[in-house]
Amino acid sequence: MDIHQFLELFVGRWRSQRSDHQFSKGNGSDTRSLIEITPLSLDDPNLIAICQKHNLDPLKAIQPMQMSWEEESLSSKKPSGVSFIVPIPHEATELKKGLILTSQSKGEYELAEDESLTIRTVVDQGSLEERIWYGNPNLRFRVATLIHKDQSSDRHVQSSKFYSEIRISPAKPSA
Repeated sequence: MDIHQFLELFVGRWRSQRSDHQFSKGNGSDTRSLIEITPLSLDDPNLIAICQKHNLDPLKAIQPMQMSWEEESLSSKKPSGVSFIVPIPHEATELKKGLILTSQSKGEYELAEDESLTIRTVVDQGSLEERIWYGNPNLRFRVATLIHKDQSSDRHVQSSKFYSEIRISPAKPSA
């Protein structure tokens, strides 16, 4: 599977189950969400703004997408949000490694031989490492680990999240 095929599988409507553990607090939680992922055109204003923020050419993006989510909750307040994901390969001939741009950050991606995608992003608390892979085209797994690096250069896992996601409907046809 190449990066194009991997990212094409992202698109659609997904039901997500997240298990979360905060190691420093010794607690965890489970959350369910609905996720909708739609492709963006290369002339989308959000894509252009994100690329300009990072001084990169939007025409070099491959399969940019918008991800919206809403947590399932019995409460009337349901956390929700929207994010834009813009993959830009380091080289046009080598697509397995590159940058992942979002509204909030810039990270590095790498598609491994085992067909898993790893994304590493530096954040205020340390670094966020996310690994994504498919059990089949309609079953996706993700592990996101927040790693804190202290003064002694030791790495400490601060939190870890495991997601299992099932596609509940394919991508909507483009208008």
